[in-house]
Amino acid sequence: MRNLSGEHLSVAKALYQLDFYLRTLELPFTVRDLYRRAYERRRGDRYDDRWLDHLAENPEVAESVDEPFTTSTIVETLMRTGHEPIVRALMREVRRADIRYVQAYMIATPRRR
Repeated sequence: MRNLSGEHLSVAKALYQLDFYLRTLELPFTVRDLYRRAYERRRGDRYDDRWLDHLAENPEVAESVDEPFTTSTIVETLMRTGHEPIVRALMREVRRADIRYVQAYMIATPRRR
């Protein structure tokens, strides 16, 4: 995979992190499924998702699962970079599979002396 920077790197990391979530939770759809549903009809004969096979070849992308991330940060990145169709496809699949989720945040409190 060629050297990525800026928004391209952010999108690659977000998709790689989302793929990690989907595989870990053993959900019935993949990042490739979401990408296809988001762009195949829109791009027609120009549609190509082969680049998704090469995300892990970029060390920065592969190491992104070691960075702090949540489903919210993934969605925020995709929305900010113009990939709302992927988010919409994700939400449709979540509803279709009747998946319910919550996010928990742990906040440290100061120790009493």
